[in-house]
Amino acid sequence: MHIERLEIAAAICAIVAVVGFSNGFASMIRPDKVQLERLPSGLTIAVAEDHSAPVVAVRIVVRAGSIYEQEYSGSGISHFVEHVESDGTSRMTKGQIDKLADEFGGLINAYTTSDHTCYHAVAPSRYFDKVLFLLSHCYTDATFPEKEVDTQRGIIESEIAKDLDEPMRVLWRQMMVTMFTRHPVRYATIGSKELFSQLKRDDLVRYYRRMYVPENTIVVVVGDVKQSEAISKVKKAFENFSARPLAPIVLPSEPPQIQMRKSVVEMDVNLAYLMLGYRTVPLQHPDLYALDVLAAILGNGRSARLVQSIKYEQCLVQDITVTSWTPSFGVGGFFIRAALSAEKIDKTIAAVHEQLDALKKAPVSESELNKAKKLIKSDYLLGVETMEQKARLLASDILATGDVGFSYGYLDRIAAVSADQVMAVAQKYLKQDKLTVVAVVPTGKGASGAKPAGKKMAKKHRIESSTLPNGLRLLTMKGETTSTISIDAYFLGGTRYETPQTNGVANLMAQLLLRGTKSRTADELALAIDALGGKVSASSDMNTFHVSLEVLQDDLEAGLGIVADIILHPRFDVEEFKRQQKNALAIIRRRADFWFVKPRQAMLSNLYRAHPYRMSKYGTLESVAKLTVDDVWDYYDSYVKPDNLVLAVFGETSSEYASSLVKKFFAEFAGRTIRPDIALDPPLAKNVELTVPTGWKQAVVFYGFRSCAVSDDDKYALEVLDAVLSGAYSPGGRLHARLRNAKLVYLVHAYNRLGVDPGWFSVYASCLPKNLKRVQRAIAEEIIRMVKEPVGDEELRIAKGMCMANEQVHRLQTSSQQAVAACLGELYGLGYDSFLEYGKKIDAVTAADVLSVARK
Repeated sequence: MHIERLEIAAAICAIVAVVGFSNGFASMIRPDKVQLERLPSGLTIAVAEDHSAPVVAVRIVVRAGSIYEQEYSGSGISHFVEHVESDGTSRMTKGQIDKLADEFGGLINAYTTSDHTCYHAVAPSRYFDKVLFLLSHCYTDATFPEKEVDTQRGIIESEIAKDLDEPMRVLWRQMMVTMFTRHPVRYATIGSKELFSQLKRDDLVRYYRRMYVPENTIVVVVGDVKQSEAISKVKKAFENFSARPLAPIVLPSEPPQIQMRKSVVEMDVNLAYLMLGYRTVPLQHPDLYALDVLAAILGNGRSARLVQSIKYEQCLVQDITVTSWTPSFGVGGFFIRAALSAEKIDKTIAAVHEQLDALKKAPVSESELNKAKKLIKSDYLLGVETMEQKARLLASDILATGDVGFSYGYLDRIAAVSADQVMAVAQKYLKQDKLTVVAVVPTGKGASGAKPAGKKMAKKHRIESSTLPNGLRLLTMKGETTSTISIDAYFLGGTRYETPQTNGVANLMAQLLLRGTKSRTADELALAIDALGGKVSASSDMNTFHVSLEVLQDDLEAGLGIVADIILHPRFDVEEFKRQQKNALAIIRRRADFWFVKPRQAMLSNLYRAHPYRMSKYGTLESVAKLTVDDVWDYYDSYVKPDNLVLAVFGETSSEYASSLVKKFFAEFAGRTIRPDIALDPPLAKNVELTVPTGWKQAVVFYGFRSCAVSDDDKYALEVLDAVLSGAYSPGGRLHARLRNAKLVYLVHAYNRLGVDPGWFSVYASCLPKNLKRVQRAIAEEIIRMVKEPVGDEELRIAKGMCMANEQVHRLQTSSQQAVAACLGELYGLGYDSFLEYGKKIDAVTAADVLSVARK
């Protein structure tokens, strides 16, 4: 299914496999609760009230994407307009616009796809008027100042160069170019360097005036607002947005594909990236629903056919995914994507065909069909928890179909899909003559194959804590507006308890935990989780490792039983260990293909000389290759203990019921943790500068500074410092204003990484090599400025507002976010409710505090 773009397609599919959807789910927007109006000007407005959190999301969507660019096709003009739209109006300069955005947290952004451009913001609902004014004013009154056009031109040039270094982007673009010969979806949204360079300011203005008209625009508001008031405010904000004619755009039809197509691109990468694509149907075609179920059967969940056979049994790929992409504007595609060794491409293609042939010859079983449907249902519910997610889905429904209830009808039709229909679409569309094969391979292998949150937010958090006799700490919280349960088990551990010889063992252990228990094989465990529609994860980090599972509310007992089985009764089979070790090595090689990994690791390796924080959680090729299954058992026996565990059960259930289940499943859990002493590194004697040559088309610079521990209250001043420098969660602050406005970088950001021991504060940027020295000089000057001068009152106020808006929007909306925050607070000795003090702590930060931590 395609509503917004391929990357989110899986998250917006939905299904009710057993019970009807008419009973509803608390986290969803009911169509009858959406007020939809089309104004005489042609503007479409949709508003939905949702008081589950004091947050509001606003979206303005325009049907102006790369497929509608006509004489500008292939230039990326839609994307260019998006970049400059908020850089000046007849009444406001870019600086004034940025300052107003910072007032409500700076959580404003935009993106462009093949069929639309979206300007969106999410903020505490008290800022709704400011959010609406800023989005509507920039949208209707953009002036495209010449200086800002030149600035954004430089930024996009850097972005184009960066994209050419990312193998997955190259893979997707090559698939579009190879699969489609006439339809403009074959053009990259960002445009080609050659055609982009020809665009002038007058072109942007002409395209903006042509496409940004009421008839082509949708405004969506979802959140803590009164519906009638919000509608009135939107009408007022757009009262001067007058109707203008919009000429129809007829897209060229794509001729039938009559034979297989292939394309191979060589890049400086370690792994190969493979995509198989089959031409299918557009959004309104009745076969859409069976194709979505087919995609889930093949690729959704750990027991899915391709995942189980090709990844786990045959060990041919490091990762494999399946997506049915059915856009509203034309023919779609059924895509199978994998990361693997180049030498295994031919075997993998043959293995995929074997699985597809099996689906064409016999219907799937009823249990496999229902499992797929439940996984799609679970994906949907987990994808509509935040205001931003709900607004995105509503806007997508209207954009693609004009129907605010499209997803509801979609659910019913998915529920009606039969096994015979799944077999029929496999036979109809997954044919060799409709196949396009694209691969990105290593060079030389081409032939092979603010204010603190008020009472309204505080009311939401009613966390209850208890400790079992064995030392296990249990946290529960009932979420009144969610249909899912988040089960999170966090342990102290991670990289901090590794040595250079055992580096990567915690992450390897976490992956093995999901590969079978003493009573369930890996296949049986995956099937049990998928049968619940559950989403399981296990991983390690600097200071912790965890097992998490999200299930529907009716499946809490079964889900908690599975989590207990995973934690208490791991299998750690020798053969499975070898497979996961091989997979871990492939991940390390794959990560080396990402532009930020090498420079970041070089920075950490020099910032810390002996402390474990210098190491990656994934380990090195050398360390992981030497690990044995005994190393995994040793790590497990040392740190998987009840007194080292904080278990959170957050969602639509009572604390009493959750507690009774935990006592039932974890009664046998025993033992005590003996933690090693971790020696801290001495302060750095001098600054370290390291240059790492690459063959990249971009340059990357990382700055690293020793920071504070998670228990140190300096962390709040450092968060504010981060906001001053780089805008906290969203792009902003001094560095962004200085470097982006001077068109020197595509990306510049800062972050403070906390640890049980002192972590690090980092500043990094991506730019064209010719700009590197200027970028380094500018970053150094801004850092020195932070050390020498106190932050001004207004800048401090805005930075603190950014921090608090980020916390409220991105860390506290969902049960799973709250569960993780509570687990970590309790595990680190700060208290399970310490995250609720964040707003008060940030509000208390002074300019002197920021200056003090900068100097430290």
